[in-house]
Amino acid sequence: MLALLLALAAVQDTTIVIQPESSSATLQARALPRLVSDEVIRFYNDPATTRLVGRTRLPHGNEWRGNVAVRNGPVFVAGRVQGTLVVIDGDLFFEAGAEVSGDVIVVGGTVDTTSSPKVGGELRQYREPLLYRVRNEGDAIEYAPNLRRRLPSLGAQVSWGSAESRSSLTISTGGTFNRVEGFPIVFGPVFDWKLQQSFRLRIDALGVFRSAGDLSDNRSDLGYMFRSELRSGEVRPVGLALRAFDVVSPVEDWGLHSNEVGWSSFLFARDYRDYFLNKGWAARAFAQPERPLSLSLEARREWHTSVAAQDPWTIFRNSEAWRLNPPIDEGHFTTLAATVAVDTRNDPEDPTAGWLARFSFENSRSSDVVPHAGVPPTVRDSIPTDGSYEFNRMFVDVRHYARISPSGRINVRLVGGGWMGGDPLPLQRRLSLGGPEPMPGEPFRESACNRDFVDPAFAGSQLAACDRVLAFQAEYRGHVKLNWSYNPSSAPKDEGSTPFWLEGVDLVIFANTGQAWLVGDGPGQTPAGRIPGLASWLVDVGLGADWSGFGIYIAKAVTTGERLRFTARLEHRF
Repeated sequence: MLALLLALAAVQDTTIVIQPESSSATLQARALPRLVSDEVIRFYNDPATTRLVGRTRLPHGNEWRGNVAVRNGPVFVAGRVQGTLVVIDGDLFFEAGAEVSGDVIVVGGTVDTTSSPKVGGELRQYREPLLYRVRNEGDAIEYAPNLRRRLPSLGAQVSWGSAESRSSLTISTGGTFNRVEGFPIVFGPVFDWKLQQSFRLRIDALGVFRSAGDLSDNRSDLGYMFRSELRSGEVRPVGLALRAFDVVSPVEDWGLHSNEVGWSSFLFARDYRDYFLNKGWAARAFAQPERPLSLSLEARREWHTSVAAQDPWTIFRNSEAWRLNPPIDEGHFTTLAATVAVDTRNDPEDPTAGWLARFSFENSRSSDVVPHAGVPPTVRDSIPTDGSYEFNRMFVDVRHYARISPSGRINVRLVGGGWMGGDPLPLQRRLSLGGPEPMPGEPFRESACNRDFVDPAFAGSQLAACDRVLAFQAEYRGHVKLNWSYNPSSAPKDEGSTPFWLEGVDLVIFANTGQAWLVGDGPGQTPAGRIPGLASWLVDVGLGADWSGFGIYIAKAVTTGERLRFTARLEHRF
C-alpha cells in the first residue's frame, strides 16, 4: 500500500493538505510551470521592457508605449497599453475603456475583466506565484525555486471534471504526526463546483484514520471533517462556510510550523505540542474587500476532552517514552471569534518585502466546564461551575519584511496575546515561551508558569500554563550566491523534473526576546495593565544558514546562561 501511494503521488497535479487547527483541508495546486516562469523572466529582463514595482495605475486617456512588466501589484488599467502587459505576483483590474494591443499575462494573481477591455493578443492567467529573486537593484530577476515544494507528497488522488468544476477522491497523509494520533490519514471526496459566473460551492467530506489506535474508551480511531463553503467573487470574495469536525487540535500552534513538529516527532520522538480532542460544528462568514485585507467572523460549538499520549513508532529513540500529554479543562464551549488580516507581502511563502498582520479576538463560554482539580491556586483563580464561565482571549502576529540592499534583508516580528478579561483561561487556551521557536537558544517552554504544579497527572508534561505571552524577533538575511551544477538552458522545462542544485544560501543573524507570565496581583504575577519588567525577559542571539527554507541554526541564551543549542528547520523562521 505504501509503495502504491508513493507511486501515485508522483503523478498528481494537486496535493491534499489537512489543517487540523481549522478542521478543514485544502487542495494545493502545483507550482507555476517552468516554461511560463522562463517566459516571464525573459520578458521582465528584456532591456526594451519598462519595469514598474508596487501599486500601479494607468488613468483613462493615458498611454504606455512599449512592453510593460509590473511586480507586486495590484495594477489598475483604464488607459491604453501599446504593447504587452505582464503582471507578476499581483492582481490586474481593467476599468472602462482599457485597451492592450498585445498580450496580457498575469502570474500569481487574477484578472478582472468585467469592464470588457480590448486585448489585441491572448490573455493568460496563472494563480501560482512566480518564484524569483531580485538582482541588479531591481533591474532584473532570476528564477529562485522553493525547494520545500519539491518534497514528495504521500498520497493519491483521482479527479473528474474541468478546471472550473471538479470532483476528487483522495487519500493522503495529512496533518501532523504526533504522539496522540500517529499518522493521521485523510480520505474521502472533495467537490469544487462553479455554480454561476461568480459563485462557487466547495464541499469536503473527509474521514481521518488515526494510525496510533483508539484515543480513549469512548472514542474510536476514526475522526471526520466536513466542510461546505459558498463563495462569491474571485478578486474580492465574500462567502459563508459551515463545518463539522472530530479532530485532534493543538494547544499552541504559533511556534514551530506543523510539518517541523511532525518530522521532529516522527524522527526523534520529540513532540513540541500538546493536544486535545475537539468535536463540534462551526459557521463562518468571510470577506476580502481588498486584496491585502481579509475579515472573518465565526461561531463555534465545541466539545473539548483530554486524551492521553499513545506510543506511535518513530525512526530514532523508538524505545524512549513519549512526553506526557497533559489533561485539559473539559466541557462544551460556545465561541464567537473575529479575525482581521492584512497581507501586503510580495510572496506568502518566501517574502522579501511587505507586511503581514493578523489579529484575532474570541469570546468563549461554557455551562458545563469541568476544571481540572490539579491546577494550583497560584496559577489561576477558581473557574465557576454554575454555568456562568466566560473568558476573552486575543492574539496578534505582526511581521515586516524589508530589502535594504540587492542581497540583504531585515525581517522583524512582534507576536503575543492571551487572556483579555473574564474568568481565567482553560488549560487548553494557555501559553508559554521557549525553544526551539521562537527562542531557539532557550530550553523547551523555559517560561511556562508551571512550576507550582504537583498533581501526578501533570508530571513530566511541561504544560503551558501562562496567561499571556509577548515576543520580538529580528533577523538580517544576506544572500550568498554559489551557482554550481545548475544550467537553466539545459534543464527540463517541467517543474517536477528539474534537477536538484545549489544556487545560493541566506546567511542569517538573529536576536529574540520575550516573556510569558501570569496575570494578577499575587506573588509571581503581573497586574493586568502591565507587562513584566524588561530585566526578567528572556534574550537569545544566534546565526545560521538557510537554503530555500532548509536551515541550520546555532543559538545562545544571553540571560539564562544556557549552552549553545543547534536547531534544524524546514521553513523560514517567520
